[in-house]
Amino acid sequence: MTPPPLLLTAHSAAALLLLLGPDARARKRRRRGEVGPDPDADPAPAPQQAAPAPPEQEPPPPPAPLHLPLPPTSPDHYPLAFRVSAPTFHFLSGLLDPLLSDPALPPAPVLLALALARLASGLPYPALAALFRVPPSAPRAASRRLRRVLLANFRFWLAFPSDPTSAYSAPLPSCRGALCCASFAGPAGPLAAQLVAGASSRILSLAAGFRGDRTDLEVLRLSSLFQEVEQGRVLEPAQYLVGDGGGYPLLPWLMVPFRGPVVPGSPEAAFNAAHRAMCRPVRRAVRSLMGWGAIARLHEEESPRAAVACIGTCAMLHNVLLTREDYSALAPDEAEAESDLGEVLCQGDDAGAGSEGFQVDGRALVMRSALAATMRDLRAPD
Repeated sequence: MTPPPLLLTAHSAAALLLLLGPDARARKRRRRGEVGPDPDADPAPAPQQAAPAPPEQEPPPPPAPLHLPLPPTSPDHYPLAFRVSAPTFHFLSGLLDPLLSDPALPPAPVLLALALARLASGLPYPALAALFRVPPSAPRAASRRLRRVLLANFRFWLAFPSDPTSAYSAPLPSCRGALCCASFAGPAGPLAAQLVAGASSRILSLAAGFRGDRTDLEVLRLSSLFQEVEQGRVLEPAQYLVGDGGGYPLLPWLMVPFRGPVVPGSPEAAFNAAHRAMCRPVRRAVRSLMGWGAIARLHEEESPRAAVACIGTCAMLHNVLLTREDYSALAPDEAEAESDLGEVLCQGDDAGAGSEGFQVDGRALVMRSALAATMRDLRAPD
């Protein structure tokens, strides 16, 4: 289906045009670097015949990179401007308009455009106000409003599927997702966030705001996910997660690789290879979050609380895009790209099972050995 050609719905398009003002075309030419007369400007005086002028002073940097079409003028511009497609923008606009509307602010579609532009580009609020020709306070108000609306009304966008039988079928059966811990540069220092992602890189669980110096295991034990799983409220008895990182222990519901040298071609080696494959979706989800401009400039947020809200908002939008099969903000699935996550993924102590009060659970050892044997059985025909 061809996406709508307009940025906003019909009832608010006129409002945005008034906000942009009569010099929008001239500003667009200047952003493209074109030279031409401004029809609304005063006539320039005739040039004087004089000696060549000294080189012109370098103009101030533009408020946005030239490759960012803000505001977008074509459906093709939406992924660059907002990291969402035009149909997804209009879907969000129709869904959120009643919740974003405020008589003291610009129309709701304009607020959505401002908030998404901030999340996508990370541009300072004054630069966005200048680009969209809105009052200086409007971009910050729009960002706060979108975060508040999403976090208060749409938390179900960050949750495990309601069907408890939904799980991976291969290469590790009965696995519901991969767990990892990522580090973000917050305004008061590093922030740690724990994610669980499914096979499609959809984020199933997110806990953010931990101190960046905490290990993967410390973050796990402090998270609500740990308590819920221990109480049997998330996973079925035969289901489990895989832990991506050296700091996770082996638990009945958390599978980690066999440590130390393994014999090539052995069931243990096959299990470790399958484990790595299961962790790729969560790493892809982390790379996708890092692609949002506001996440890259998270240290510029006004407070750690605002930074955590930004992470949660981007995670929700990440899931909405995947649900709509909109891959505008999804990082490429490239194995070599995972090497770039070394400074992003939290580093554990590689202590393994039995660390920090955890005892090696015999049930976990039996389950991992059984899964490794399954890998051997799958390879037997070869």
